[in-house]
Amino acid sequence: MASAAMNSSFHGIAARLDRMPISGFHRKMLWLLAGITFCDSVDMAVGGPIGAVLQSTTIDGTLLTADQITAMGSSFVPWMSVEQFAFFNSITMVGYLVGGLMAGALADGIGRKKAVITCGTIFTVFCFVASQSPDATFLTACRFFMGLGLGAAFPAGYSCLTEYTPPQKRGQYQAYVGLIANTGTLVASFINMIVLPLVGWRPVFIICGIMGTLVVVACVTLLDESPRWLALMGRNAEADAIVSKIEENSRKKGLPVPEVPEEEIMKRENAEKVEQLPWSFLFKTEKPNGQQSMLFRTLTAAFLCFTMNVLVYTVISWTPTILKANGFDINMSVTLTVVMQLGIPVGVGLLTFYVEKVNRKTILIVTYILVAICGPIWASLPTDNTVLIMVFGFFLCVFTFTNSVTTAAIYLSEPFPTAARIRGAGVANAFGRLGGIFSPMWISAIIASGAGTITCYLVNGGLAICMAIWLAVFGVETRGRTLEEITAGLLD
Repeated sequence: MASAAMNSSFHGIAARLDRMPISGFHRKMLWLLAGITFCDSVDMAVGGPIGAVLQSTTIDGTLLTADQITAMGSSFVPWMSVEQFAFFNSITMVGYLVGGLMAGALADGIGRKKAVITCGTIFTVFCFVASQSPDATFLTACRFFMGLGLGAAFPAGYSCLTEYTPPQKRGQYQAYVGLIANTGTLVASFINMIVLPLVGWRPVFIICGIMGTLVVVACVTLLDESPRWLALMGRNAEADAIVSKIEENSRKKGLPVPEVPEEEIMKRENAEKVEQLPWSFLFKTEKPNGQQSMLFRTLTAAFLCFTMNVLVYTVISWTPTILKANGFDINMSVTLTVVMQLGIPVGVGLLTFYVEKVNRKTILIVTYILVAICGPIWASLPTDNTVLIMVFGFFLCVFTFTNSVTTAAIYLSEPFPTAARIRGAGVANAFGRLGGIFSPMWISAIIASGAGTITCYLVNGGLAICMAIWLAVFGVETRGRTLEEITAGLLD
C-alpha cells in the first residue's frame, strides 16, 4: 500500500483515477462537459439553415418563395448574399481557430473548470447580441465571437473528461459525450424546421443563448476541477481531497475501490516526469526511446481536425444550400436535411457499443473510406428521387459523425501528456478550423462555376482517402492504454 504522500503525488492521483470504479461522479462530469459540446453542435447546425433563409429574405426582413425571387429578378437584394454567407461561415471558423489556441493557454493555465466557464460565457453573451443584429455584417461579427467562445470550450470540454475516466471506459464515455453533443445537431435541425419558419431566425439565437446560460450555471455550481491538473500544478492537497471524496462516495455505494500499490506509482514515476511544458514541446522532432516524435503526433491531430471540419461543415452548413442549388425549395431542403441528420445520433449511438472493442485507427480509416464512397453518390442522385437522397444522406451522416466523434471526443487528446493536453488539442482544433474557413470558399466557387455539387464531394473524398493513408502510417493507437502509458518516454 502506498503512503499518503505517494497517493497525493501526480502519479498517485493518476493511478487512483485510473483504478476508480465508474460512479455518479463520472456521470455528472459526463453530462456537464457534454453540455458545452452540445452547445457547440447546436451552434454549428443553426448557421447553415439560417444562412439559407437569409439568402431568401429581403433587406426589410420579408422571407420570399423561390417563385417570388425569380419574379423580382435583379431587383431582389437579399439580407445575406451567397458571398456573404460564405464569409459568415468562414469568420465563424476564424473565431473557432482563435478560440482553439486560446483554449490551451486558459485550460493549462487557469484550470479546466475556469476555462470551460469563461469560454461558455463568451458564447452565451454573443448569442443574445446576435439575435438583435441589424444587418449581415453585424451578425457575421457576432458569429466570430460565438465561435471564439466555443472554439476554446470545445477542446477543453472534450479533453477534460479523458483526465477523469479510467482507461477501460475512457473511449466509451468520450463517445457518450459525442452522442449527447451531436444530438445538438438534431435538436438544432428541429428548431430550424419549426422555429425558423414560424417566428424567424432571431429567436433561434435566443434559444442558443438560453441553452448556453443553463450549461454555464450548471458548470459553475457542479463542475469539479481536474485532479490531474491540480496535482500537476502542485496543488496536491486539493487533488487528493477530490479523489478521496470520489473514493469515499463509491465505497458508501458498495463499489470496490482498489488500493494503489506503491510499485505501480513508482513505475509511473519512472516512465513519465512531472513538469511544466512549453508550447515548443508540441513540435519537438526528437524520437525518445525509438518512439514517434511529438511533432508527428501534433501534425496527425491537426490533420485529423482539418479533415473532420471539412467533412462535417460540408454536411451541416452546406447541405440546405446544396439541395437548394439542386432545385429544391428552402422548406424541402430543410426537411431533407433533418431526415438525413437522424443518422448522426444513430451512428454515434452505435459507436458507444464497439468503441472499446475496435482500435481507434481502424474506426477512423474505415469511416474515411465510406465517406469518400457515399458522398459523391449522394451528390449525384437525381432530384426526383427524394427517398434515395434521404437514405444515402442518412448513411453519409452516420459515417461522417462516427468519424467526427472518434476524432474529436475520443482520439484527439489522448496522445498528448497532461501538461500539454489542452494546448495540443487546442492547436490541432485551431489548425482544423482552417478547413472550416477555406472549404466554404471552394464549395461556393464550385457551385457558382456550375461544376456540380458532386465535385464538392469528390474533393472531400480525396481528402478523406489521403487522411486515411496518413493515419495508417503515422497514427498512434491508444485504445485500452492509460494516458501515462500513451505518453511514456515523451518527456525524457
